[in-house]
Amino acid sequence: MDEKRVLQSVLRLLSGGGQRDPAAEMAREVLAGRMSLRDAGNSLAYGEMFTQAISDGVATVESTSPEQRAEAVGALAGAAAVLDPPQARRPAPVEDDWDESVTSPWDDR
Repeated sequence: MDEKRVLQSVLRLLSGGGQRDPAAEMAREVLAGRMSLRDAGNSLAYGEMFTQAISDGVATVESTSPEQRAEAVGALAGAAAVLDPPQARRPAPVEDDWDESVTSPWDDR
């Protein structure tokens, strides 16, 4: 599963919330293409929601045992491999083999 599909799945899941749920509203805006996820995180309307989610995540991590953290790190590493796979090497550019001396009978030359 690629990152875009995972993001779309999460946004669809979030968008099912109530009309007054800011996460659901933000997800609907992003899914509709009216704003990017980056714009949502930088906005006054949704930025606090992202900040709170990060704070909650940090607090949760700090309250876990070393064994639980090691297990979570392993799970996150697996998720990161799916969500952010290593970049494949781009193939070297192919030398252009177009022969300018060859013309077609339809050329205006």
